[in-house]
Amino acid sequence: MQLFSPLSDDLFEPSSEFEREVLAFCRAWKSGQSSFLFHTSGSTGAPKPIWLDRKAMEASARTTGEWLQLKQQDVALACLPVNYIAGAMVIVRALVLDLRVCLIEPSANPLLDLAPISIQLASFVPNQWHAILASGVELSAYFAHSKGILLGGAALSDALIARTKELPFPIFETYGMTETVSHIAFRPLGESLFQPFRTVNLRVDERGCLKISGLVTGNEWVQTNDIITLNSDATFDLKGRFDRVINSAGRKVHPEELEKFIDAQSDKPDSFFIEALDDEVFGQQVCLFFIGDWSTQMQSSIGSLLRNHFESWQLPKQYIHLDEFQFTSSGKIDRLKSVALYLKSI
Repeated sequence: MQLFSPLSDDLFEPSSEFEREVLAFCRAWKSGQSSFLFHTSGSTGAPKPIWLDRKAMEASARTTGEWLQLKQQDVALACLPVNYIAGAMVIVRALVLDLRVCLIEPSANPLLDLAPISIQLASFVPNQWHAILASGVELSAYFAHSKGILLGGAALSDALIARTKELPFPIFETYGMTETVSHIAFRPLGESLFQPFRTVNLRVDERGCLKISGLVTGNEWVQTNDIITLNSDATFDLKGRFDRVINSAGRKVHPEELEKFIDAQSDKPDSFFIEALDDEVFGQQVCLFFIGDWSTQMQSSIGSLLRNHFESWQLPKQYIHLDEFQFTSSGKIDRLKSVALYLKSI
């Protein structure tokens, strides 16, 4: 663990590749570098390189600081890879807002070997937060004076939300992407609507997908594939991704709706996903892919619950066991690659 102020001239001697990357980023920023190279997460295709403007990153940092009322020398926990936008923006917020950084190696549970320390700002991906809660660590030793615990990068399961929303700390699910320099909206755990920051503008295209512009995009419109319901007060409900919609016999199935429901009914989070297989009759067939021990009885039980809540054409037609999932470089399940390997094996 390293506790340091990025604006200081005297930082620390790095002892790992992660620490060297953080120091290199700090030095590049302090040298006045005007743009920085990142890669998109790769959750819906191959990761793409993207250059982000320093001014957009500064604007994002200031927006977060204003939202959470961060003050100089508040402590931000940095436990995400700095070569991705979520991890880099922890450091940028510290540089722009004069925060201190508690630097800990990225891992499934970054609190595991971290001595108690008062943290005002922390960012985690869902699998980290799940591991933290499962470990039974005394959260108040770290977050008693927190101003924001931010969870993003992937959808949160209902089970994880249920275990989290009663905690006495300000915890938010965030929405954003590399192209928008991390989060542009948030919602308190358990609420359905995202609240965008006042510095962004939102639109919906003819597909029902979100478009975003603001200081964080250089005032250019960024097109997403996220299907939303946009309300008159600019709050929005996230329905799913357009590029994940399954077209079965001319009817559109949103896999995320099924996944969220199943996740709430089972005790096997992160052990399955819904995807399509080509079908001569229906065009695409809804299938559930799983790893681990999903007994015939469990599959039957899940099927019965689904039939009580969804139309028959929305239901998985096959339950397919995989030896393992494939993952993107940012740690998300790579559904398309996982399915492609399955198809090669049959």
